Amino acid sequence: MNHHLLPQPKTLLPLEGAFVIDHDSLIVVPAQASDDAYLAARQLQDEVCCQATCLDLPIIKSLKPPKRTVQLICGQEQATAFDVEPQRPRAPAATADQAYSLTITPEDIVLYADAPIGLFYAVQTLRQLVRLYGSTIPALTIHDWPTLPYRGLMLDISRCKVPTLETLRDLVAELCHYKINVLQLYTEHTFQFARHPKIGAGCGSLNSQDILELDAFCRARHVELMPNLQSFGHARNTLLIPEYQHLAETDLFWTLSPAFEQTYTLLDELYGDMLPSFTSTTFNADCDETWDLGKGASRSTAGAIGVGRVYLNHILRVRELAARYGRRIQVWGDILLNHPELIGEVPEDVTLLDWHYEAAEEYPSTRIFGESGHTFWVCPGTSSWNTLFPRIYNANANIRNLVRDGVAAGAEGMLNTDWGDCGHYQYLGLSWYGYSFGAAQGWSGGTTTDEVFEAALGPLFFGPAHEQIINAIHKLDHINTLPGIPRPNGSSTVLALFDEPLAGKTVASLPPETLTEMHALADEANAILDDLSPGHPREITLLEMASTARLTAYAAHKTTLSQQIRRDLRAAGLDPACIDRHILALKALDKELELLRAEFEALWLVRARRSEIHVALGYYAKLRARYQAAASWLKKQQQALSAGQSLDAELDSYDAGDHRVLWQTWPD
Repeated sequence: MNHHLLPQPKTLLPLEGAFVIDHDSLIVVPAQASDDAYLAARQLQDEVCCQATCLDLPIIKSLKPPKRTVQLICGQEQATAFDVEPQRPRAPAATADQAYSLTITPEDIVLYADAPIGLFYAVQTLRQLVRLYGSTIPALTIHDWPTLPYRGLMLDISRCKVPTLETLRDLVAELCHYKINVLQLYTEHTFQFARHPKIGAGCGSLNSQDILELDAFCRARHVELMPNLQSFGHARNTLLIPEYQHLAETDLFWTLSPAFEQTYTLLDELYGDMLPSFTSTTFNADCDETWDLGKGASRSTAGAIGVGRVYLNHILRVRELAARYGRRIQVWGDILLNHPELIGEVPEDVTLLDWHYEAAEEYPSTRIFGESGHTFWVCPGTSSWNTLFPRIYNANANIRNLVRDGVAAGAEGMLNTDWGDCGHYQYLGLSWYGYSFGAAQGWSGGTTTDEVFEAALGPLFFGPAHEQIINAIHKLDHINTLPGIPRPNGSSTVLALFDEPLAGKTVASLPPETLTEMHALADEANAILDDLSPGHPREITLLEMASTARLTAYAAHKTTLSQQIRRDLRAAGLDPACIDRHILALKALDKELELLRAEFEALWLVRARRSEIHVALGYYAKLRARYQAAASWLKKQQQALSAGQSLDAELDSYDAGDHRVLWQTWPD
């Protein structure tokens, strides 16, 4: 029997028979058990009630276990009390507290761990077995532990979308089930700073109470909510506020300048307003992509000591500020890789984050950080940004290979990233696959194959009709690999959607064959998801994927029409009626776009605050305006043709205006 568990256990030995959950079964925790054990027991109770014919197993505390029980045992004292000989997994010291054993026989089920987090993970595995087999669970023995001590997710909440507190709780509940134990919320400005209220104002920002509640929710589920606040580059949202513009390195308003002492006063006050809400002593200060450092206010200093040392000196100041609040910092490692001679001068208590988001056969930077002796984590990504549907083919290789190389080089953790470039217009539900894949690789050390992963993800996460859902996912992912679609750090699908309808880049760059297959695959996926979503346990996620499929099909249809219009304008003997048909087709696209926009807005608000949704909605509004402009211009061409005048076949008179969307809007 092949047990599809997520993540895969280190060892699993099948035994004879099965344990049958019935009305006489009990969930038992020792009398000495803590509240941690009770919460885990409640999770198991709920799982059994949902999956095992609505059986409601009582939870009892006992000095001795009755017969036919599920026993949750933590530590030698409890094992002795229950007359159980602990089966301790031979886990490395770094992950021993997360190790567990699970033994299922026809007589009873025994979950054992030396620490509460290990017992919690044992319960998660048993929950999955209940989900797979219902009330009759095959006998087996599992000894399990993670390869990496830290397995995290970083969710971008600063690119216009801030999830609701309910969504964040749901996210944590899912992540901990797959044994993720770190969550970071990437923050540039979306926190309500008491001493700096203009930062993050009107952006749906989280406040201290939100964090306090989420932190407590995380701790109860053995997830460490680590604070995250940009402390160098990526400061544009703050530096565009008039009161802070004088702290910018250059007029790009991107990097906080280390040339001003007020920069450190500001950071100190931001840390003081934010960090006390978190119990974690680890703080991600980010500090990546300081593109304009040394080119403005700090130019003279950079000229004297070098840009790399200016960067290092800032890291030392940030480390000192964070230490005032009892925190040890993490920083992204990209800038230090440009100045490898300085890595050795970084204090040992600073964790370096090695990020890469494109698939590669190997990642040499892991060896650089490993050989430096520093604590470091590897940071791949879900590849869900700058595209309509996540580039799963890219993400899987990126996550697996980077984790594998990180483990070989001595990495301490994995932080899987989900960014929101250009407005975070992608739905959160599209990333469940990537989140779960990251959990699997972090636990196994980058050894889980796609096939093994999907065999577990399907029934465990999607449940009913999971084969069809995975099939739809593959269809949408395949679109990202079609000729003309792949691009660095994204795909052309989303640009095809919002591109200028007559003069856009994708009109010329995407092959007609690609557009035909893109439309067909999106339609096929949409049909599957639309059919399955009503009443499905994952209804919202299926609706999000179906909406994305419709947007993808729409983008293909729009671009195909654009190409046809361009061809017809160049054709000899063009009939004025043909232009009229194109005008009507553009108006039909405009009408359809409004329906898609309304659906997008409604689904956004299911999981997120309104935040800065106007940025994403602005793409729709700009495109609608361009449809009207294109139709008006075509009307003039029709009139010229009817009057016997020549057509503007090359669009020389067509004013596309300054139609820039997504990554095109970055300042020149």
